[in-house]
Amino acid sequence: MKLFALGHRTADPAPTETPAAETAVSYLARYVNRDAVFAHSGPGPDFAPIGQLFYLDRGIKLREADGWVQLRLRYRSASGLGEGATAWLPEAWTSPCVPPGALTCP
Repeated sequence: MKLFALGHRTADPAPTETPAAETAVSYLARYVNRDAVFAHSGPGPDFAPIGQLFYLDRGIKLREADGWVQLRLRYRSASGLGEGATAWLPEAWTSPCVPPGALTCP
């Protein structure tokens, strides 16, 4: 911020990047892009299945490991996993939601 001698402020330059909060939300919100997939308790098929997720079930990506992502479900899933439950899926079975201002997450 620059000040003139009279104490008036000049306009701040326009931001050149999308605010981090918007980027994080659009990047982290993901939906299941396949039908009837097993969700696991850890990152891999050797971890116990905790239930199934269906096409358009959605959540927030918490972590990723070895091609798997951990989602915190935003809503009760079609199969009955509760809102807030965490589940691991292969990343290829999920897709990012579109950025804010366009279409919403399915």
